[in-house]
Amino acid sequence: MILSIAKAEQSQTEACEKFEQMSEKGKEELTDFKTRRVAAFKKNLIELTELEIKHAKAHAELLKKCLANLREE
Repeated sequence: MILSIAKAEQSQTEACEKFEQMSEKGKEELTDFKTRRVAAFKKNLIELTELEIKHAKAHAELLKKCLANLREE
């Protein structure tokens, strides 16, 4: 009986240690995932902004050409 209790306590201690290790690893993975997601979001936001600027410049150029054509008429 005492041996069973000691074995159960040992198993509980091992399970607790394993749980703590897994929890720590999980926290590290979540932090890494967050870092990668923030970096990806930042990259995509920069690309979107650059594309919108490019389209705005093209649109402004088109409007300038339209105004020039209207002035010629």
